[in-house]
Amino acid sequence: MNADKKVANEKEKVVSAEAEIVNKKAVEAQAIADDAQSEIAKAQPELDAAQAAVKSLDKNAIVEIKTFPNPPALVVQVMEAVMVLFNEKKDWNNVRSVLGDPTGFMKRILDYDVQKTSEAVLNKLRNGYLKNPEFNPQEVGSKSQAAKALCIWCISTDKFSKVIKKVEPKRKKYAEVKAILDQAMSELNEKTT
Repeated sequence: MNADKKVANEKEKVVSAEAEIVNKKAVEAQAIADDAQSEIAKAQPELDAAQAAVKSLDKNAIVEIKTFPNPPALVVQVMEAVMVLFNEKKDWNNVRSVLGDPTGFMKRILDYDVQKTSEAVLNKLRNGYLKNPEFNPQEVGSKSQAAKALCIWCISTDKFSKVIKKVEPKRKKYAEVKAILDQAMSELNEKTT
């Protein structure tokens, strides 16, 4: 009887030590997840504001851009930047074609997945447009309110992509730690039952 109790006590000590290790891994995993989520949460309001600016556009605003016979240079730049993100041709005829379906255009903007945007596309956006000091909402807004909202969207898309890029290694690390944690929890559960 004492031998059984001794074996049970030893098993309990081992399981207890393993549980402590598992709990430390759980705390580590949660810290990584919290850090990544904090980074995303900091950038999310800006992206949400850009989405709200775009949502405030109506069909008439989109049609306004499309109907420019000779659009101001800043409006052209904004629309070219949007076309770069859409992986579309940047010429004004194509811009007008894309804007020909205002509802479809708005859907593309609102459903745009920043995380699926290649670094090459983002570099074209940054080097071709965002580096231009005139490519800012105030300057663009003096030419077109609709283009201003799209300018805000382009800038916010770039900023959010940088946050996503910064957070991605943390997400991967979290996934690795979580997989190890899940395995350890499973093994621990087997030992306690």
